[in-house]
Amino acid sequence: MGNFDEHFNAGKAAGLLAAVVGGLLVLDRGGGIEEAIIVAAGIGGVLVVGSLLPDIDHQASKPRQAAGSLGVLTVVGGVIGLVIFAPDSVALLGGVVNSLGFGGNPSTLGIGVLVAGAAVLLSTGGDTFDSLTTHRGFTHSLPFVGLVGLGALVASQQLANLGGIFGVFQGQNGVLVAVAAAAGVLVHLVVDS
Repeated sequence: MGNFDEHFNAGKAAGLLAAVVGGLLVLDRGGGIEEAIIVAAGIGGVLVVGSLLPDIDHQASKPRQAAGSLGVLTVVGGVIGLVIFAPDSVALLGGVVNSLGFGGNPSTLGIGVLVAGAAVLLSTGGDTFDSLTTHRGFTHSLPFVGLVGLGALVASQQLANLGGIFGVFQGQNGVLVAVAAAAGVLVHLVVDS
């Protein structure tokens, strides 16, 4: 049963090895040095994160505390982002509230629903997560390994769709990143055994 430092050190060692192998695979396929460096950094980074991720199910763990802070930023940023970048969706949400018999400007009602929902999520999210998980439960299982790998594959493809420097994560390079994320969780499980 490893502690944070043991998981982190194992993740760094495995991440470095995987980054070198991944970079060499990119070069072997005819990719350039810039592509190899970016993909290697992605592989190493997600493997380290994956090696720490299973401990989000323990309240006192550093990954859980970081996830809580990131969750708050995501919820608040999501509400602000929707209001600024998707005002039609906010008004549509307000229109649903109007159809339930509440009067008012649809945009204002939509913002109210988003803020109320965010407040409920922020005040109960951690407790709800705690009630659904136990330490060394689902997040320490092989299905979680697969879920993390699949999530990383989807995320890498979405990142690649942004283009620019992130375009290198399209296709096979995205698969390498996904395998590295899943391998990181496996590293955690091995350290715990």
